[in-house]
Amino acid sequence: MLKKYPKWFWLALLGFLILITLGAYFKIFHAEFVYDDFAFIVNNKAIQSFTPFSKFFTDPNIFTGSEDSSGGKNWRPISSLVFAIQYRLFGSNPFGFHLISILLHLINTVLVFLLITKITSRKGVALATVSLWALHPTLTEAVSWIANQSSLIFLGFFLLAVLAIIKYQQNKDKKFLLWSSYLFFGLSLLSKETALGGIFIIPFVFLIDPEWREKINFRKVLINSYPFVLIGLVYFYVHYKILGALGDHALRGSFWQNLLLAPAVFYKYIGLAFYPVKLLLDYSNFPLPSGIGDPRVILGALSVVFLATLVYLGFKKSWPGFVFGIIWFVAFLSPVMQIIPFHDIVGERFLYAPLVGFFLAVILGFERFFNYAKLKFNFNLNTAGKIIFVLVLFIFFILTLNRNNDWLNSENLWNSVIKVDSQNKRALQNLSAFYLQKGEADKIIEFSEKLLEIDPENRAGRLHLAVGKIMKGQYKEAEAELLNLIKKYPDFKEAQNNLSVLYQQLGRQGSFVETSVNAPAVEGNIVNSGIAGRIILSDGTPFEASLDVFRTDDMSRPFISVRSDSLGKFQIPLRPDSYVIKPNDPDGPRAPLRDQYTVVIGNNQWLQVKIEYK
Repeated sequence: MLKKYPKWFWLALLGFLILITLGAYFKIFHAEFVYDDFAFIVNNKAIQSFTPFSKFFTDPNIFTGSEDSSGGKNWRPISSLVFAIQYRLFGSNPFGFHLISILLHLINTVLVFLLITKITSRKGVALATVSLWALHPTLTEAVSWIANQSSLIFLGFFLLAVLAIIKYQQNKDKKFLLWSSYLFFGLSLLSKETALGGIFIIPFVFLIDPEWREKINFRKVLINSYPFVLIGLVYFYVHYKILGALGDHALRGSFWQNLLLAPAVFYKYIGLAFYPVKLLLDYSNFPLPSGIGDPRVILGALSVVFLATLVYLGFKKSWPGFVFGIIWFVAFLSPVMQIIPFHDIVGERFLYAPLVGFFLAVILGFERFFNYAKLKFNFNLNTAGKIIFVLVLFIFFILTLNRNNDWLNSENLWNSVIKVDSQNKRALQNLSAFYLQKGEADKIIEFSEKLLEIDPENRAGRLHLAVGKIMKGQYKEAEAELLNLIKKYPDFKEAQNNLSVLYQQLGRQGSFVETSVNAPAVEGNIVNSGIAGRIILSDGTPFEASLDVFRTDDMSRPFISVRSDSLGKFQIPLRPDSYVIKPNDPDGPRAPLRDQYTVVIGNNQWLQVKIEYK
């Protein structure tokens, strides 16, 4: 009955869907760079030029910007090249990058519509599927977060590969279509490693032809599929050689907990597909399975069994589109299901490709259920189904529109995480860093203290708290925080630098640290650090006096006592640690300006200090 509609009708509906999708994402045109955008793009010097061009394919850090990036170890040369092109066009203006992201999503929307039309020969099913997919709120992480353009790019190339295969199946004289599919699949892999899941989809694509109802020729399928497997193996080898590792592995908990993580994560992804609320950028607090009796493990395992049963029935009943949807969903989830544990336990962006198959299976599944209810019980659920479908689309639109508020800037993004997960350390740390850049001392202290309640040993939290206290003029508390940090982490440069800033702030009140010199490292037990200073009167005249040096953890007796020369100069070799200098009252009316001076000595560091007497 649907075939009675002319071609322009479906094109008009597809165009209307594109306008609705643009409406759901229009806020993002005003968004800033957030989180990994700075490491991958803004501060990534490698993608800010095209020379040498070979770096896009040989540099293991070309995508993430540095070896220790929070984005993990990734080699994505095509995505890196796309970033470089955009940087040449737009510089550090996020508007251009967001424009490209939305254009890529809209292009993928059209490609998904074409693919499902080819698979099912039904434009209505294709439009319903692509509508749910294009407006699904979890996709905002891939579309609205610039750093994850790789998800958009890899899916686009993979869709082109599958469409080329289907076109080749219809006319096998056009060999260039097959070679084009090889090229597109290779580009998909070079855009994002998740494309490896497509290897499990491609054999099924070769089954979707007029011979579906006949006996499956597995030998023919394998022959057609092996070039794609070979491309995947070559990619896997090159990926390993470039990165020097198989991937971004991150074992958590016991071996048993890691083993059970896969079904728990699978269940989480299904939950996000059906119920996309309380979305999170960071799932680092995702609870590890408590054991085989964990409800998430049980439900995840049952979900796998249920889907396997549906695939079996689909093959038996000759439902190619339904089976294709399930295989697509599971295949693209398989690389991110923590079967091999890696950096992010759960990532909503990982659903960008799988949800295409998920919604295809859901639409066809409900359609068959409605037909069964009509034949078996004479219940016509079509009208109710259409109403529910429109209502779901409306809810998805509102949720996506609202979710894009969170991606407008770092403050919104990390506050959205705190609303869902108040114990999220990464969110608290990044919020304190955000307010540090804005110079809002009260906010810095607020979120640093919340972070330290959860993780008292967090270095960044301690540092941000100290800086916030400096801004508030709470110098003694700030100094104590910084001194404790430096004592515990002698090589913590940020803490040392901020201590210097603090002493500069105190200049009007009698700053005593004048300079800090890093001496060359020496071997053995030679002490190559300490204090070199001078004692002066308030008018600048050199003054001879005695000093007692104490360790901060033992103020009962001096660690060493020295006396300056007649020019007020002194030098005290000290191993890296924190110390307290106490000037002694000499005979006469002169008295020290301060009772004591606290210093922290780093490795191979000589502090030049100035001690004044009245």
